[in-house]
Amino acid sequence: MIGYLLLSICLFQTIEARHGIGKPPPQRKWMTLHGGQPEVIASGGYSGFYPHSCLAAYDLATDSSIPGTILYCNLHFSKDSDGFCVSNINLQNTTNIDGLDPKGAKTYNINGQDVTGWFGLDYTADFILRNVTLRQNIFTRQGMFDGAPIVRPLQITEDKLKKPNRLWLNIEYDMFYKKHKINPEAYLLEKFHPLPEFVSSPEIGFLRSIKPKIGNAKTNLIFTILEEPAVEPTTKLTYGSLVKDLPMIKSFASGILIPKEYIWPVNNARVLQPATSLVQDAHREGLSVLLLMGVVGFPFNSFRSNWMPKPEQGCPQDNTDGDYPGSSDVAYQKAIDDGADLIDCSVQLSKDGIAFCSDRPDLLRTSTAATIFMDRISKVPEIQEHDGIFSFDLTWSEIQSLKPQIESTFENELSRNPANKNSGKIVNLSEFLELAKQKAVPGVYISIENAAYLASQKNLDIVGTVSSALSNATLDKEPKQKVHIQSDDSSVLVKFKDNPSYQRVLYIYEPISGAPAQVAQEVKKYADAIFVHRDAIVASTENFCQNFTNTIPAFHAVNISVYVGILKDEFENLNFDYLSDPYVELATYNSLKVDGFVTDFPATANMFVRSSCATQGSPYVIRPVEPGYLYVSPVPITEPPLLSTADVVDPPLPTIAKNLTTQSAAGSASPSGPPPPLPLQFQNRLQLVR
Repeated sequence: MIGYLLLSICLFQTIEARHGIGKPPPQRKWMTLHGGQPEVIASGGYSGFYPHSCLAAYDLATDSSIPGTILYCNLHFSKDSDGFCVSNINLQNTTNIDGLDPKGAKTYNINGQDVTGWFGLDYTADFILRNVTLRQNIFTRQGMFDGAPIVRPLQITEDKLKKPNRLWLNIEYDMFYKKHKINPEAYLLEKFHPLPEFVSSPEIGFLRSIKPKIGNAKTNLIFTILEEPAVEPTTKLTYGSLVKDLPMIKSFASGILIPKEYIWPVNNARVLQPATSLVQDAHREGLSVLLLMGVVGFPFNSFRSNWMPKPEQGCPQDNTDGDYPGSSDVAYQKAIDDGADLIDCSVQLSKDGIAFCSDRPDLLRTSTAATIFMDRISKVPEIQEHDGIFSFDLTWSEIQSLKPQIESTFENELSRNPANKNSGKIVNLSEFLELAKQKAVPGVYISIENAAYLASQKNLDIVGTVSSALSNATLDKEPKQKVHIQSDDSSVLVKFKDNPSYQRVLYIYEPISGAPAQVAQEVKKYADAIFVHRDAIVASTENFCQNFTNTIPAFHAVNISVYVGILKDEFENLNFDYLSDPYVELATYNSLKVDGFVTDFPATANMFVRSSCATQGSPYVIRPVEPGYLYVSPVPITEPPLLSTADVVDPPLPTIAKNLTTQSAAGSASPSGPPPPLPLQFQNRLQLVR
């Protein structure tokens, strides 16, 4: 059982002050067995960051989590019966043992299964503690802290200030160790005075044996319940059947530790099913319930800080690309339901000039185009480096035959919501604007890219199309709904300067570290705000934050708002400093006074912006990261360049052919004649990949 974060059934949304500063939180009754606050148990310490069970992981857990966080040690043994903390009985992937003893692999039968690897019971404690070091065994996590020494459980009974820690020891394979003349029960009773606060095991025989021997010790015996088909070695019954006999479990344990699927079943599409009654049933028997949250390894990691100002009302938040196909009707509805201040439409044009919403003109990965129109695949180097199926090569009727498709932005198996991979339909611009009006969304965020290419090569007037659509929807005169127009082309933004109700946003797609005052003033001629990526605000190396750039101060100095995105909740998208918590990333940008978040998960941003964690006087505040706090690069980081005037000012847009009919919101165009050549300035510009 590796890399688990153990939490009780009620999860924290906030954290107590680390130093007792601020007003105490109001008392409340939790839905736990005894009504008290739920426990947080750090499996192997902060094992999502440091190697599981190293001393630094335990120290970070006590430093960063709530007071009273319980330190969980998965206890295994050496040949001479000494105990140490490690995530797995097989030391091969979690330590450097295979390099120390290349020929030391053995095969043992463990609870009916043959397991081949390197095992602690083949080495003395002296050899293990002097030579064997720990390493991160989940390879999507950083491994630069590999090499930490192995820890005995007695080393973590106190914190750095010599105050007692709350300790949890898990005995995974009591029956196996006893067959090899190692007695975990005797080790516990002899070495620990007092006994640990929590002792758990997936073996009923161990719990039944030790219960009468702990006397009046305030030790909670916890039955660890494994996956339903797994067989418990004492009774030879499956854990799925044993969990149905709660009175029997109560006879030897005070609580159960269960995988989350026992409470929230998940179907084959990884969608939650209705909750079971297991928690309520266990509480009726007097059993506490603790939850195995999965391969997480991060105890609640928010820190106390001073109050941080709330972002402006009207901060942009995206459609829910993380839940449904981006720019589909169901994604927009979900974003509205999730409280997005603005919904966005990246406008694309069909071959016959119909404007619709899609992350980019290449439909290959954002729709089912590959199943129907592979004969239309082409390379357009002015748009992107790789081949694609482009919207301007398909008619609107052909595009309507497609289904939208959720796009995963990661190369591994971390897919997004497969149950809704192709839900919804593609939305044209007029439908998008009508939805925004009907639902009274505070504003819309319209992105226009590739205008020069469309004009010169396809005789398509995307600027005129968007202007007409906004006018037809009366949003050019609607004071209650804010219109944001975003483009990386200053010549596009110039076209909208005559409507003062529009906020113009310059998209800066390259990383920058700020802008000289005169360049920021140049941006002010074209835009009221800029939209930048994370690396324009946080300079990082090896996925660790090293320092904050001057981007936000530089533009705030000339009264230009700064939006950041595109934010994603997936842990692979977060710098390690955020400790897999998207709220910490939001808190960091919030502390830097960013003006808005553009995100694939608006519910997350909405909950943060409107939570008590971001309001003045709150006893709980999610703390932003401090660059260099967790890791300082030995090589000085080279920050991105400053923004230059050449990055801002673009040439005028090419002229559309005279016989081109400017379309309405859902109209069509009739291009004719050969397109004029594309100006060289636009030939290497890449479309934003969402």
